[in-house]
Amino acid sequence: MRRVRLTSLAALLATGLTLSGCAAVDGVVGDVTALFSQDETSSEASMEENTPDDTASTESTEVEEQEQAETDAPSVEAAVPACADMYSDAQRVAFESEGRQPEGDRSGDGYNYGTTNQDLITLLAAVRDDLSVSCTWYLPPEFGSTTSIAVMASERAGEVETVLTDVADSSTALGTGTLWKLDSSSSNISGEYIANESHFIAPIDCPQSLAETDCSVWITSTNSAGSSEELTRDAAETYGILN
Repeated sequence: MRRVRLTSLAALLATGLTLSGCAAVDGVVGDVTALFSQDETSSEASMEENTPDDTASTESTEVEEQEQAETDAPSVEAAVPACADMYSDAQRVAFESEGRQPEGDRSGDGYNYGTTNQDLITLLAAVRDDLSVSCTWYLPPEFGSTTSIAVMASERAGEVETVLTDVADSSTALGTGTLWKLDSSSSNISGEYIANESHFIAPIDCPQSLAETDCSVWITSTNSAGSSEELTRDAAETYGILN
């Protein structure tokens, strides 16, 4: 564009030189002025057309960064097994041979936990869903068993141990932890419902989803038609905390 404009200017100047009189020269100068004015206007328009929309570009970048962050965000993995994976294959076969039916996790409102002690239920129910699970197997017409697994800060596990020390009939060292047994524990459901309980607490590595440096796992079972200790031991072995 600049070369074309200069060529036109040279042509106008040559024309001016061949003409006589001031009027001719003035006319040439006027044409030159108009030519430069037109060139500047064209250049400004071209720059405006080629200038990017900074606002739109910034907004687009922010949206892309947000979408990338959501894609890269790690999902929270449960620190406890699903009910289908809580027990060993042998224990599930034993349940089925007795006619028990898997009910999954029905815990809530003080019911269907691996303990019938209200103080312990309160502590168990306070654990986050991704850090706890309570699995029930029902034996018609009115019997059943439930095992709960909960991962928590060792400080909170100490509160559980304090309650167990007061209510348990016995406690023994087992593996890296302690096993507490309650020969019979009246349920908060009704005074006629009697079940034995077995609790196992041991230290464990803290999951990444728990902002603690010292953690424990609490595995507890209640059984109204059989041994709760067998269920707690089996769940602990399947979980990998007891050999």
